[in-house]
Amino acid sequence: MSRLDPRVERRRTRDGSGARWELLSKEVFERDDHTCQRCGYDTTDGDGGDEGRRLQAHHITTHGSPSFEQLDDLVTVCEPCHATLHSDDPAYDDARARAPMFPRPDAPPAVSTMRNDRQHVCQRCQYVAESATELAAYTHDNRPYVLCKPCAGALLEAGFDPNAFEVAGDTGVDSLRSRASEAPVRPALLASRPVRVTRPPETRFERVVYDTPLRYVLNPFGLTALFILVGVVFSFYVF
Repeated sequence: MSRLDPRVERRRTRDGSGARWELLSKEVFERDDHTCQRCGYDTTDGDGGDEGRRLQAHHITTHGSPSFEQLDDLVTVCEPCHATLHSDDPAYDDARARAPMFPRPDAPPAVSTMRNDRQHVCQRCQYVAESATELAAYTHDNRPYVLCKPCAGALLEAGFDPNAFEVAGDTGVDSLRSRASEAPVRPALLASRPVRVTRPPETRFERVVYDTPLRYVLNPFGLTALFILVGVVFSFYVF
């Protein structure tokens, strides 16, 4: 392991610069085989790699300054993937756009994120995914719409173009289709228009709720109207 002059080793580095940080980064790059732990980009072929994707060390903890005894608090990422880990910082916007939408399936949890935090929300049912491996993406008019895998399956069952879907790893279209029944029959009120698709009811309960007049009551607007009506009727009896 590289060593520093004791005075440099005691120096706390918070801004990712300086001699101490350079040596810490070198140790982390070697430990991680000079490979981005989010997307798999590596520079081991000796050509130095793409300047726009140079490797950087990311400090995974919010506070403190890492030392040679705390290398587990650092992880190797390329510049665009590093930007995804700072999704609230506008200074990283240009670099973030160059990062793959999905991390590789075996990415460590500390770096297994989409391009930004908002992309962890299914745009059909509003489910918030903890891991990017739970998600897929549907591209419409050159804009990606993130979906949970069941909702992606529901869109495929509805006839959406299979070539417009992207999933992290080796998950195929057939695997997504097999999960369509797990998706809500109806999209959420805040669902994005291109993915506002109703899944055909499959079970007897779903058919009763969604294929009979009950569908006019068992939805947010119907329940609100019913609550108001009950309140009005109740007020006549009380007053």
